[in-house]
Amino acid sequence: MKISCIITTRDRCDMVLQAIASATAQKGGSPEIVVVDDGSVDGTQEHIKRKYPEVKLIPLSGLGPGPARNAGVAAADGDVLMFLDSDDIWLADHLAVLRKTLNNGFQVAYGTTTNIDKINGGNFLLPDNGQGPGGNIFSQLLRWCFLVPSSFAVHRRAFNQTDGFPTGDLADDWVFFLHLARRHHFGFAGPEPITLRYLHEGSQCAIHNHEAVLTTLRQLNRTRPADISFSNKIQARVEELSKWSIKKKKSWKTVQQWYCDLKKDGMV
Repeated sequence: MKISCIITTRDRCDMVLQAIASATAQKGGSPEIVVVDDGSVDGTQEHIKRKYPEVKLIPLSGLGPGPARNAGVAAADGDVLMFLDSDDIWLADHLAVLRKTLNNGFQVAYGTTTNIDKINGGNFLLPDNGQGPGGNIFSQLLRWCFLVPSSFAVHRRAFNQTDGFPTGDLADDWVFFLHLARRHHFGFAGPEPITLRYLHEGSQCAIHNHEAVLTTLRQLNRTRPADISFSNKIQARVEELSKWSIKKKKSWKTVQQWYCDLKKDGMV
């Protein structure tokens, strides 16, 4: 199988170079690497061309993370798609572990991520304690998004059965994963981390005001497939999370803080 790594970035020159380096250092060989530069003005493209001339570079004009990932998929040649956010790092056996999981008969695979929290301090794992469900995970995924694009792989034919990643800043990956989980079983690659994810002030998962939480939930509720039952389940969950978040009247700095409070109250 040919594997493509799709990296999206904007004004993260130093970070994206580190991300590319981690993709090229995979055990057993590196994948095709497609970098989508979504409107950088910090010289990102020039640095990538100079240091990694083999990388396929796609320039965009600030469309956002979802459309940028979709553009990377369109430009990629692989029949298996893996993703890497520009502020994340693949560990050396990332590709091999996800490929092995796909080879067990899954169209979709995901692994464990070590999250380095530079806002609140400390580290945590996604999924919790490296214990992720496999198979039909739609119900668990509807309660909370416990995987990230940078620890995820999907066969192109399964990706093409969805509309790709939607437009939006926070919930685009959650919506996409729900569409996949509606159709396919997910393979979990195990408890050993395969990705490092940095949670910092410029991260998508940094929350700068209370409204950002409700915006995330509204975006999730925009999912309107032909399957009415699917839509109704999402709408019910969004209403439940929205009412709880409004009632709390609390400002969270990160999605992880929001999750921890939800967990304390038995909401996830």
